[in-house]
Amino acid sequence: MTDKHEQFKQTLDNTHTWPCPYIYKFIVPTENLFQLTELFPDEKIEIRESKTGKYSSVTMTSTMCSSKEVMEVYTKASQVPGIMSL
Repeated sequence: MTDKHEQFKQTLDNTHTWPCPYIYKFIVPTENLFQLTELFPDEKIEIRESKTGKYSSVTMTSTMCSSKEVMEVYTKASQVPGIMSL
């Protein structure tokens, strides 16, 4: 794990009491939206398309049990081409 990842993990552990709801925010090219929703079929996902329709804003709320689980979701989501995590 890189120092940046370790620092993020520590920040998560310092600011959350597990288990708890965690809100993920992503921007994804609309053409790749299906890939993201396919990765997380059981999660509550809200989608808003940009004015031009080129990008979609995705808010996903999940109950997470640890900082490790949170980081695994970000890693899994990073498989989607062009995704940006906020």
